[in-house]
Amino acid sequence: MPNNKVNRPRKDKKTVKFSFLRLVKRVIYLFLIISLAGLIYVADRSDIFDPSISWEGDEKTLVNIKHYENSIKPLLDNKYLIELAELKEKIESHPWISKANIRRLFWNKIHVELETHDVALRWGDDGYISGNGIPFKPRELIDSDKPIAIVPESQVKTFFENYKDFQLTINPLKIARFERNHIDRIWLDNGVQIILGNQMQNERLKRFVEVYEKLKDTSTNIKSKGIFDMRYPKGFALSYSP
Repeated sequence: MPNNKVNRPRKDKKTVKFSFLRLVKRVIYLFLIISLAGLIYVADRSDIFDPSISWEGDEKTLVNIKHYENSIKPLLDNKYLIELAELKEKIESHPWISKANIRRLFWNKIHVELETHDVALRWGDDGYISGNGIPFKPRELIDSDKPIAIVPESQVKTFFENYKDFQLTINPLKIARFERNHIDRIWLDNGVQIILGNQMQNERLKRFVEVYEKLKDTSTNIKSKGIFDMRYPKGFALSYSP
């Protein structure tokens, strides 16, 4: 019995000490959590984690960078989760852009390299056809001396392939205008017009080249105002524009 009375205060002291240490640990943990939450709050409200996008491209695209930046702003609202695929799709939706190569340099550091369409043909008054046969109508037009194409959008692909074949056939003559309506017509850069119709066009164009070579030196009108209707089975009709 006496021994039990002597040991009781020591146990009480140990219990108090243990409780105090546990309380200190909890206070420390609470302080760390609050501090971390504070840092996250401050960082979130600052621009530390805001997306930073660098752009690379030719002079034609860099002029419109502000326009591209404004178009992708909604995709950057969640600065902790930026989908590169969505950025690529949005940027490539702009008419002049043929391809956007996007790389993530760091978590919120993104580099965009822009590739633009080249111009192979002018498409009507407000568009172009690229060297890949892709029609596009940009907000801002550029000066171009490329041949004019008049063709419905649904037929551009076949039309562009025909244009390339026809140009090879008539070299060194140059096509200045190519129209595809109910019949196909070609204007050369010297003013000569060729009516091809819509059948046996390659054969008709080859026949035109042969005929033109024979007649071009017989009259100045032929080389500037001649209209060759090649829709006849074995011949042609020649008239003159006013």
